[in-house]
Amino acid sequence: MNMPAGLRRVATVAALAAMLGGCSTVTGWFTGSDNAPKPTPLQAIQNNVTPKVRWDVSLGGSADYAFTPALMGDVVWAAGRDGQVVGVDVNTGRQVGRVDTRLPLSGGIGAKNGALYVATTEGELVSLDENGKIRWRSRLTSQALEAPQSDGQRVLVRTNDGRLSAFDADSGKSLWTFQRPQPTLTVRNYGSTTLVGGEAVLLGMPGGRLAVIGANMGDLLWEASVSTPRGASELERMADVASRPVFDRGQVCAVAFQGKLTCFDARSGTPMWSRDVGSSQGLTVDAVNLYVTGDDGTVWAFDRATGRSVWTQNKLKYRNVSAPAMLDRFVLVLDGEGIAHLLSNESGEFVGRQSVAGGKTQTQPQSLGDRVLVQTQGGRVLALSL
Repeated sequence: MNMPAGLRRVATVAALAAMLGGCSTVTGWFTGSDNAPKPTPLQAIQNNVTPKVRWDVSLGGSADYAFTPALMGDVVWAAGRDGQVVGVDVNTGRQVGRVDTRLPLSGGIGAKNGALYVATTEGELVSLDENGKIRWRSRLTSQALEAPQSDGQRVLVRTNDGRLSAFDADSGKSLWTFQRPQPTLTVRNYGSTTLVGGEAVLLGMPGGRLAVIGANMGDLLWEASVSTPRGASELERMADVASRPVFDRGQVCAVAFQGKLTCFDARSGTPMWSRDVGSSQGLTVDAVNLYVTGDDGTVWAFDRATGRSVWTQNKLKYRNVSAPAMLDRFVLVLDGEGIAHLLSNESGEFVGRQSVAGGKTQTQPQSLGDRVLVQTQGGRVLALSL
């Protein structure tokens, strides 16, 4: 099957923030130069709390794509590059379903109200039932690198040409499209869209921009600047919001690659505070603090109300550190070697460490409260708990 006619070839920088501390080392990333900073060696710690693998299933490698699982009821659904889709009981790890779609997939899976949604490398959005029967197929304008999301009425998918498109969840009919012009050079990202209930969509964009879109009609509710591009070259001016914005308790927060972290009033879009921390990895929040993994692997905590710095953990620099996720009251991150690190939410000190994944994860770990879901580049899907 041929790629859609509307597909644009977008130049991308793949996961720079996971390993690089600044644009001066971009050349080393592309050429294999030894100029890139060396990963910080791990220091011995006292394991007071050890993260454990609750269950583990394999779907095969993801090649140049990154996949995220989805929870529907008590079942975690996950997809792999070669078209395999598996359902796992979230509590026991027992496999409750497995389907071979025979489709080349990209970006992960969405799940809602008994329906599954996947995107193919050939630019299609496909809906399946839980037995793997195809419900409908709809053409996309480009390839999708992030997982579809659904509120039960509509399915939303972000494509490489910058479009955010909504489709009817039952029929696959196109409902609306939102688009902003794409620059020539963008950060390759695997998820910068957040569906908030059935009301709004938070959309991270190139150039440090954040848009909040009405989920029903695709109308722009507000748009704001997370970070202003700076620098003399095109690479230095890259300040894309390349990770998922977060909505919680009337606040929307987002972070830009080699840019800033900014929180806004969710209703008006008025900035509340901003800090000079850049990231393409992502952020998470609890009731008090915001946690973010910086471009160089440093993990930061900020007071949500004021933006005051609470703590900084810099002993994981250049270790290809994932976005943080909350595991109970602790902050969990994984490094590029598949090692899970537990940090105190109060001080940022290490409280536990365990090798769990056997490889890196390119998408943000998903918090379920007392466990965290991870899908690695090698195709393993894990549930971590204490």
